[in-house]
Amino acid sequence: MKLWITGCQGLVGTALRHLCIKEQIEFAATSRQEVDISSLKHIKDFLHSPAGKDVTHIINCAAYTHVDKAEQEPEQARQINALGPENLGTVAHHFDLKMLHLSSDYVFGLVGDRPFTETDVCRPEGTYAVTKYEGEQRLLDAFPQACILRTSWVFGKGGKNFVSSILDKIQKEEKLYVVSDQKNRLTYAQDLAQTLLSLLCHSGIFHFANHGETSRFEVAQQMIQTAQSKGLSIACREVFAVDSSVFPQLAKRPLYSALDTTKIENLLGISPRPWKITIEDFIHAL
Repeated sequence: MKLWITGCQGLVGTALRHLCIKEQIEFAATSRQEVDISSLKHIKDFLHSPAGKDVTHIINCAAYTHVDKAEQEPEQARQINALGPENLGTVAHHFDLKMLHLSSDYVFGLVGDRPFTETDVCRPEGTYAVTKYEGEQRLLDAFPQACILRTSWVFGKGGKNFVSSILDKIQKEEKLYVVSDQKNRLTYAQDLAQTLLSLLCHSGIFHFANHGETSRFEVAQQMIQTAQSKGLSIACREVFAVDSSVFPQLAKRPLYSALDTTKIENLLGISPRPWKITIEDFIHAL
């Protein structure tokens, strides 16, 4: 077995590389600069190169994740989020490889009233969401045996994310204003990487996130508490809950898009760790 990890410099790609080293799993890892997945030729050339020799599984962690910027660069977002997965699926089918692809809770739209299951109707809004859903559809059209893992609010070491941003702010600012009207489930990149490895022999659509719904405001409160218990220097003395309307953004974010993880829990016999525990792990690993 040999894995090819695309998008290797992102949060999940970084976690996956470290986990493969720990588990002694052979892998090749490429960034967008090394292999442009929007080019079918680049993908084929890589698989015919010494680095791509003997690859058995493709894990696509590459994505255009700048939600606001996607509104200004829709074609670039589509090339990476939609055409890229299709090209990888086409090659996986041709070379008889296993294919895993990371997708997003954004595919369901802006408002939900209960956790979304894998069979719920998708109503994406905004360029990022639309291109991520298009990527799912194109991949399955090219390679119906692919495995798609949707996730939400990913955080960890190795890249910018709102959890690391909050940690930076509570160490520097005395007062913090954090959005409280958006609910979701956090996903620790290390836990997500482990789940991806557990899905190597499976196909279909699955959801994964850490246990427990929360808001960014609650995350900030928990991070202050955890950081103080670990002896970190904290400047923040007050955290104020505000509506998302206080911070206008070019692209709308879902107010509620928590994922139901029952299907993957039953398949793998796992119970996702509570999000508060993963915050402790994240801060402890700094």
